[in-house]
Amino acid sequence: MTIDSSNTLKKLTYTHEAMIDLILQEPTVSYKELAEIFGFSEGWIQRVVGSDAFKARLSERKAALIDPVIARSLNERLRGVTVKAIDLISEKLSSEEAGAAYALDALGIATSVISKVRNG
Repeated sequence: MTIDSSNTLKKLTYTHEAMIDLILQEPTVSYKELAEIFGFSEGWIQRVVGSDAFKARLSERKAALIDPVIARSLNERLRGVTVKAIDLISEKLSSEEAGAAYALDALGIATSVISKVRNG
């Protein structure tokens, strides 16, 4: 591990790459588990995983795993479903049948979806 004078990770090693492999294979792996597997302290793992160099490499590796054509296709399909759902909800809310409970349910779902999209 190469660390500069500001105590920042500058260069990744094979151990860091192995950690990235494991994180990609098992996204729910904890710092404690990583520490046990790689033989380092939990604090060391937190510092490495939190470094800009590690985050950049992890992001790069994640992006390489996602086929852009599949991602684009899924996004287009999701966008179409979203537009259709919004149209149906709007029609229902415009009708005299829709009650306050329906409107509140629709608002709750929309808010939840927007929150998830914004937070990734």
